[in-house]
Amino acid sequence: MAKTGCLCLPTYNEVENVKVVIPRIFAQAIRIPTHDLHVVVVDDNSPDGTAAVVREFMGSFPNLHLLTGEKRGLGEAYKRGMAYALSELHADLIFEMDADLQHDPSLLPQFVTLANSGFSLVIGSRFISGGATPNFPWHRKVISVLGTRLVCLFGGLELLTDCTSGYRCIRADLFAHFDLRNLASHGYSFQSALLCELIRNGARVIEVPIVFREREQGESKLSIRDQVEFLVNLFRLRSKRPAAAPRTS
Repeated sequence: MAKTGCLCLPTYNEVENVKVVIPRIFAQAIRIPTHDLHVVVVDDNSPDGTAAVVREFMGSFPNLHLLTGEKRGLGEAYKRGMAYALSELHADLIFEMDADLQHDPSLLPQFVTLANSGFSLVIGSRFISGGATPNFPWHRKVISVLGTRLVCLFGGLELLTDCTSGYRCIRADLFAHFDLRNLASHGYSFQSALLCELIRNGARVIEVPIVFREREQGESKLSIRDQVEFLVNLFRLRSKRPAAAPRTS
């Protein structure tokens, strides 16, 4: 009997992108024989009709699920989606992915293969050898690289190149060691907070190169408030530094 892999897809005003990304994700299901692939879209009451498009797709994709609610930040959306995946779908693997077509769904089978081979946390890295950020504004790249360095420094991590990546595969049993609700981060800093918590609880990590392409539709949701929260979160990371560096390969 196949296990369950659940991809959490937070959305806010991504109506054009979900029309493309949802079929692309489910197209990979045939290449993942060890897991039934589910997708949980967590939509923050998008005024552009994103949820309506997802509901239409649910007729074609039985493993597509929709959660709606007020807009409280990326981190809160992920918490809701992951909690649903764990409690309702009993997922063995949980994926994080952006809905804006900057992450390539064709890498999902590779993530699963690595998870099946013993890695409990697979990170799609833009900055490892083989990764790329074509047409990425230089200041965004500087912010991302600097953010990773700061997370490694304050969180006590070593040998990681992309601590803020939003493309990951996580073995679900890691979530038994901590309460998602206790992660204080609400916005984009959730990614670094979750990363440190997973490693602190024994995640075996591997990074794989990804090509992070330019957004085709919609606008980036990264705000000044998110950047301030990221800086505040660094001091929380220092207080919860892991006892040992992550195991990498």
